[in-house]
Amino acid sequence: MDRCLIVINPNRTPRQIRKLRTLLEPIKPYSIVETKSRDEFLRVVKEFCHSPLQHLIVWGGDGTAHDAINVLMQEGKGKEKTIGVMRGGSGNGIQDSYEIPFRLKAQVEAFVESIQKNYTIAVDLLATETEQGVEYGQLLGLGFDVRILQRRNSRISRSGEVKPGFFNYFIASALTILTEPLRDGNTYFLEFEEGRYVLRATRINAETPFRILRLVSDAPMIELGTRPYYGRMFKICPDVVCNNGLMGAYLFNFQNKWDIVRDLYYLWNGWHHRINYRFARQEKPIIQHFEMKRALISATEPFSYHIDGELRSTSAPLKVEVVPQVIKFLVPGVFYRKFYPFGEEATIIP
Repeated sequence: MDRCLIVINPNRTPRQIRKLRTLLEPIKPYSIVETKSRDEFLRVVKEFCHSPLQHLIVWGGDGTAHDAINVLMQEGKGKEKTIGVMRGGSGNGIQDSYEIPFRLKAQVEAFVESIQKNYTIAVDLLATETEQGVEYGQLLGLGFDVRILQRRNSRISRSGEVKPGFFNYFIASALTILTEPLRDGNTYFLEFEEGRYVLRATRINAETPFRILRLVSDAPMIELGTRPYYGRMFKICPDVVCNNGLMGAYLFNFQNKWDIVRDLYYLWNGWHHRINYRFARQEKPIIQHFEMKRALISATEPFSYHIDGELRSTSAPLKVEVVPQVIKFLVPGVFYRKFYPFGEEATIIP
């Protein structure tokens, strides 16, 4: 742990921080910084990039992880340093995707083991490019979930900040479903490159490869990702692999809000084949799944999107490309061993 920096985001409470320090006390030496603002957090991560320290562990949610990843990439340290993310936000989709334990003590133990045994995996990122520049992440969404985030962000606390917590997100979701139309009125023009259409059904599987595929879609929700989970254990991109050089794209072609409510349990768990089985029998459009290296997204009107839960908007086409194995994640042993299940007698030739 002597080459490890732990950075705490501004939303952790003093009680939570004391508990973490107590758990870390027997593990010294290590470095720890409590940040008071997002600007300070970004500055500390940037300083880490140019320090002799090797491992960065951030304590926060998806937004905190997103900020840290982008600083590492901007400073050109994604392949040189390693980053781990502890649970600590309204959404912990990155933590869910890499099987970070739930209890704080278990998280500390997992990361100590990972540092000692070098449990690191080089993972893919999405590089999104607009007129504002390039931004990195692992999950990008358009449509209905963007409007949920917009409503969540409109719920301001007495301090003038967005109300944190999963409960606020749940309330925003319920209000959006009850009061807003399913579709946002935009038509999306999608161009996918070097990929395939993939169907995983209850009885058969099917694939159609393509060099370029152009689609016109008014799907109420579109998601692209290199990690499966979003928010809190919402398996929105269930088939993706974090390091295979491909992004998954999902077109959620729901026709009405009742279908979402009725299939919410299946949807939350990523059981798209069960939803598609019923939709196909009723001759309804199914949830479509694609895998590809690049995507270009445009629309009839300027549109909003999220990347790792952070809201953005653009009036220009949105370019999305997979950057393969470009950043090293510090992961728990239970996750690492799924990628390296072989015994000592096995030989891997890359």
